[in-house]
Amino acid sequence: MIELEVHPGIHVQEQLQRPDYSTCRECHRSFHAKSEDQLCVELCDTCFEAFRHPEDAVPTVHVKVLPRRLRR
Repeated sequence: MIELEVHPGIHVQEQLQRPDYSTCRECHRSFHAKSEDQLCVELCDTCFEAFRHPEDAVPTVHVKVLPRRLRR
């Protein structure tokens, strides 16, 4: 049995059910997990499917735009 030492002012409860909404680790959108696997990896439906089938995923590139210099 695991024993926890907790400050008297802090109340600890075991979470028995899934949270209503979670935040995706990849795209930071809120989502409701449809399975325990999806909840464990913290991925929304779109990111979870891309994770499960990487050959179907479309590669994306993020490009930082630099400001233009003024010519004199």
